[in-house]
Amino acid sequence: MTRAGGPGGPGMRRTTWADLAVPFVIIAITAYVLLRFSYNDLPPLQYILPVPLAALAAVEFVASRRVRAAVRHDPRARPMAALVIARCVALGKASALVSAGVAGAAVGLFVRLLPDLHTVGAAGHDAAVGVLVFVAAALLVLAGLLLERAGIDPGNDGRRR
Repeated sequence: MTRAGGPGGPGMRRTTWADLAVPFVIIAITAYVLLRFSYNDLPPLQYILPVPLAALAAVEFVASRRVRAAVRHDPRARPMAALVIARCVALGKASALVSAGVAGAAVGLFVRLLPDLHTVGAAGHDAAVGVLVFVAAALLVLAGLLLERAGIDPGNDGRRR
């Protein structure tokens, strides 16, 4: 039986590290296998690649502070509609899951390039971009988790009563 619930309620559970490990591992393995066969056909990676992830992480860090303040009824916070808070929670959950997959792809790329790092110049360049993508994705995972948890009422511990 499924019951509807608000953010953090019975209808939606908090994202756990185990939830993030599944897309991370699956996409890391998939990216590694695909890159084993097609890396030489790809153009060099650009340093601009991690910028959208980092920008979204920054936006979600700011939004998580605003949502947390509204949920906790901070006197200085501007009020937010419950639907907006629920959407922010869903955005945070989705961002955390997707960016875990992106981090997995970056790890798959790095593992693929590891044997060629000191012999192929392009491998060193692409590995550096891959590390930046991984860092940006990790920041987005953290920001997404913070945004998701910001919408949870501190008086509600998330357990069914």
